[in-house]
Amino acid sequence: MTKTLAAQLKPFAVDFNTLHKSYSPVLSLVRVLIGVVPNCDTYLEIWPTGFKTYNLLVPNMLNLPATLFGRKRTKALMGLAMYRSSMAAECPYCSAHTCSYALRRGATPDAITGIRSPQEQAVVALAEGMSRIPFQVSKSEYQAFTEQFHPVETEKIVLSIGLMGFLNKFMDAIGVELEQESINDVGKLLSGTEWRAGKHVSGPLNISSSTIPKQDNLMTYLRVIRQGPGADSLERGWTRGVPDSYPKAGEFLLNLTGHNFPFLAHFSQKRIVRALTTVLRDNLDKSKTVLGMTAKCLAGYMFSRVIFNHSLSVDLRKVAAQLTPEVNESVFDQLDELAELPAPGSDSDIAGFYNRLSSNKGLTKKDITAVLLSRGASSSPADVNDHIIDQVGKWLEPTSVVELVVWLSVLQLVHRLENYFAIAQGSSRVLQSTR
Repeated sequence: MTKTLAAQLKPFAVDFNTLHKSYSPVLSLVRVLIGVVPNCDTYLEIWPTGFKTYNLLVPNMLNLPATLFGRKRTKALMGLAMYRSSMAAECPYCSAHTCSYALRRGATPDAITGIRSPQEQAVVALAEGMSRIPFQVSKSEYQAFTEQFHPVETEKIVLSIGLMGFLNKFMDAIGVELEQESINDVGKLLSGTEWRAGKHVSGPLNISSSTIPKQDNLMTYLRVIRQGPGADSLERGWTRGVPDSYPKAGEFLLNLTGHNFPFLAHFSQKRIVRALTTVLRDNLDKSKTVLGMTAKCLAGYMFSRVIFNHSLSVDLRKVAAQLTPEVNESVFDQLDELAELPAPGSDSDIAGFYNRLSSNKGLTKKDITAVLLSRGASSSPADVNDHIIDQVGKWLEPTSVVELVVWLSVLQLVHRLENYFAIAQGSSRVLQSTR
């Protein structure tokens, strides 16, 4: 059996009965969307801000519940984009869930297996290019996508791909175990594709009772309406006092974090700006961190270097300058060099990694282990190997592990959207790396 962070975190996971006491409306809403309450919830709540982050991103970036009541073509294409995004990022867990989501919203099995219309193929090309490392959307692919859809529809599809940046990274890096209900739903269909469950299933894939996801119907809508008020109440509490427009949101974040996150200016929906601003605020809040801001800033910077996003690297240096001014600039030069190397995969590699960074005054074993985990988790697919997991178990408490992976997942969402908007503006600023 492949060793995973999920297995290491399992004794600390929050059980579903406890989750239902506080979050029943959002858990029930997700069950409507994909037919199961996902196992990832129990890990995200280890660091409660992580669970809150997840439950702000999913409904807002998918524009729920309005999307479910909207045009069938749009929601089916969003589902297809999410599925192919997950496949390109090589996250089998998300691929299974988004396959179910796509089929429930009206995507055809043919579209899943590869027989697609020109419109569907344009969406797939964009989703796959946005989800690879490095970012690989060409100008012609961007044009082929935008020429076929109204700007409102393109924004919805792009946001769904951006959301998967968060979900793909967290599920893949943690190695969340895939639910039997999801296997029963889509295992037969996906078995005819390149999909393999990998580390997300222990042992051979077992389809105990093959089922077919049902498309949205009156009962779907009634279940969503029933859970809506409760989910809205939770969200209002989480986002209270957060701006919902740019540049106010940028000024708000600049004051708190040292950076104004200008990609937020591109969104037409106020709920998107408010949700993303809340997520960035919470994930960079010194009062909420268990990992520590030094470890978090350095780990985030390592992520930006591994994924070849020079613009994000510059932005994260600004954040570090405000939140961790005590960190010596020379540390970032060392991270640049370490990002060029493969993730440490032996005892000697691990020792060399620690030795390289331990010369920096003020860096603790915990800080360096966070950077080590970031190096492994930042690849796509993640390379969180046995040697890294062993070090994580020694030096990082479970809350810190979840906090770190949530932060990297937020950054992957930002990375995808920043790159898309750079293409839209005809800019190469984000795409070029100094690595």
